[in-house]
Parts: sequence; C-alpha cells; structure tokens
Amino acid sequence: MNGSHEPHEPKELMQSAQSAHQEPRAEGVSGDPGNRVLEAIKERELRMRPRQYFVLRAILVALGASLLFLLLLYVASFVIYALHMDGLWFAPEYGISGWLLFFSGLPWGLLLLSLAILLLLAVILRNYEFVYHQPLFYPLFAFVVLIAIGGFFLGTTALHPDLSRFAARNAPVLENFYEYETAFPSSVHRGVIVSLGNGTFIIADGFGVTSSIVGGPVQGFQVGDVVLVFGMRRDDGVIKAFGVQQMGMATSTIVPTGTMQ
Repeated sequence: MNGSHEPHEPKELMQSAQSAHQEPRAEGVSGDPGNRVLEAIKERELRMRPRQYFVLRAILVALGASLLFLLLLYVASFVIYALHMDGLWFAPEYGISGWLLFFSGLPWGLLLLSLAILLLLAVILRNYEFVYHQPLFYPLFAFVVLIAIGGFFLGTTALHPDLSRFAARNAPVLENFYEYETAFPSSVHRGVIVSLGNGTFIIADGFGVTSSIVGGPVQGFQVGDVVLVFGMRRDDGVIKAFGVQQMGMATSTIVPTGTMQ
C-alpha cells in the first residue's frame, strides 16, 4: 500500500509549485505600466486632453522660440554694429592696451541679455526630440554659432543705420538707445587730420574742435584722413595715443590747415 502512494507525491509537488508560480503573475498585472496609466485616469490623477490642445501648444512654442531667436539675432547684430560705430572693434589690433580698452567698453548689459535669452530658448525647446536627445551643450553651441554668424552678417549691413535714422524721426526712446550704445568711449577719438608734424598731428572732430595727438604714428597718413585715435587725454588736453586707425578720407566741410612746421 505504501508503495502505491509514492508515485503521486512528485505530481502533487509539481502542482503546488505551478500554483506558487502563477500567483505572482496574477498580482503583477496591476504593475504593468499600461494598467497603471489606466488606473491613474480612472482615479482622475491624469486628464485626457484633446488633440487641438497639443497642436495649439506646439504652435505657441514655435512662435515663442522664433521670436526669441529673432530678438537674440537683433541684439547680437546690434553689438557688432555698436562696436564698429564706437571704434572698439579695431582696438585689439594695438596690443594689450587695445584689448583692455575693448573688454572695458563691451556692452556687458546686452551680452548678459543675450545669454538670458539663449538659456530661455534652450528651456523652451528642451522637450523636443532634436534637443532632449542631445546633451544641453550641443544645442547651445549650435545656437551660439548661428547667432554669431547671423549677428556678424546683419551687423555689417544697412539694417541698424536704417533703424537709427528711423528712430531719429519716429522713436525717441529707440534713438536714445542707439546714441547711448554707439557713443565713443573716453579713450577713443574720431576726427579729421588737419595738421601733420614731426611725431605729432592735430585732428578736428565733427564740431570743429581740435586736439593734438602725440605718440601715434604719422607715416602713411595725410591731411584730410579720417582717423580713430586710441589713447587717454592728458591734463593739458593732449591725447597720448597708443594706436591710430585710418577710416578713410574726410567728406565733411572741415578744411585742413596744412602741415605744421
């Protein structure tokens, strides 16, 4: 009798083992991600939104990103334009003194504004596939390159001179902005050479006020040249130059006085 029951014991063990394996599987159904989403919807933790919501959101994001990009491009191009207008663009050609003058005269407020716009643009686009699949450095670097190229191109066109003339006639606030950002620093002087001498020359500004220049090169210059002089004005009114940049020939009504003896 005992021998007849022994073959049934492995079968019972197998059935109990199978039931033990089946129980967790039944409990694991609720752990499926799809079921968890359905349960969250049933419990109103998630709300279903119509397709139009996502379309409108995508349009607003694209519009906002485009406006920020255009604003960033305008600010970058204006910085290039302002550096050309106030002469600082040419300062680094004259050594350490020129570089110090260049960095001290940079429009840091506009540069910080550009950085803030760039970061805001990255935040807006971070949920889009072409951005979030990459480290943040890569889209930021791409934006910087595009803005630098576009800003340099627009900054050397007639865009900002035309806007400056328009602002002078129609927008006093914008006119003040252009005048303030393009004003010459105290170490940059623009004028027409009216006299040349031995190691010195005299320039006259747009108002006819003359200044004596010492320390700058006189070779290669002639009376009537429009120049940018980089240097500090001494207490006696003489400008001690560390660099002189030729900008062309005078087209104003200032009459050169000839060569000093």
